[in-house]
Amino acid sequence: MKKILLCIMTGLLLIGTTACSEKTTKPQPPQPQTAGALPQDMAPMTEPIDSLVRCMLEDNKAYDPTDPAFFWTGLYYFLGEYGSLNPLVTETEDGKLKVPRKVAQEYAIALFANYEDLLPLPEGLSASITYDEDLEAYLLGQGDRGLTETLLSDYEETENTYSVTAKLVSTMEDKEVLGEWVVKMQKNAFADSIEEPKYFYSITSVTPVNGMVLPPQSVSAVYNGLSDNHTVEVTLEDGTIQAFQFYDSTVSEKLHSLNEGDAFSFLYFTDDKTGALTILEVD
Repeated sequence: MKKILLCIMTGLLLIGTTACSEKTTKPQPPQPQTAGALPQDMAPMTEPIDSLVRCMLEDNKAYDPTDPAFFWTGLYYFLGEYGSLNPLVTETEDGKLKVPRKVAQEYAIALFANYEDLLPLPEGLSASITYDEDLEAYLLGQGDRGLTETLLSDYEETENTYSVTAKLVSTMEDKEVLGEWVVKMQKNAFADSIEEPKYFYSITSVTPVNGMVLPPQSVSAVYNGLSDNHTVEVTLEDGTIQAFQFYDSTVSEKLHSLNEGDAFSFLYFTDDKTGALTILEVD
């Protein structure tokens, strides 16, 4: 069965790549940066790795390609931020990305080495991504990665396995490390059959360093104001004044709509290594 799927996917990707050469190159968004002695063909993997670590950090999720919610959330981050670089992806009149199914398949292969087919799209993500059967394409909003960048280092190679350390770092003056993971990859099984492949590896695991994230907590507070575009100051129920970080665009929109003195509730997690408090969700 896997052999049949491999043949089908190879044909789709060859078609997609041929069409790419006829399109005009699109402007590129800010790219995550690569640090360390990495193979040249691994540099593009900063894109899927950046998408996965932001997904895991902001949504407090573990790497689990068998879970449809994680599968599609990770793919949504990847397509939303980097899908516009693919010449087959176009923009609709209302600003959404129209991603052909074969492009979604190609990007999923880079994210998940055990890929066999796209998993069913969860109903819970219908507000973020939908599938149009007539267009044979997914429609989704473009991403907002905030003031962060992903750096790769500590490259190691063993038999059929490639490992790097990925750090999500703030681009603010303090250059705070927001998270750190060990990412393992294998060669992309479809790459040799693609005319101009971009992603030569497929990710097999993404593991937080030192446990990193503690379980998320819910809290009620009074809004005091924003210290900067990614820091909010609140007064907790016990009277303590505390600063929290935020990087998610939806969280940012809700916080910017609050007035000083407003009461609100939110979900946050604590970085076990740095002690940083980051808001995941605002009620």
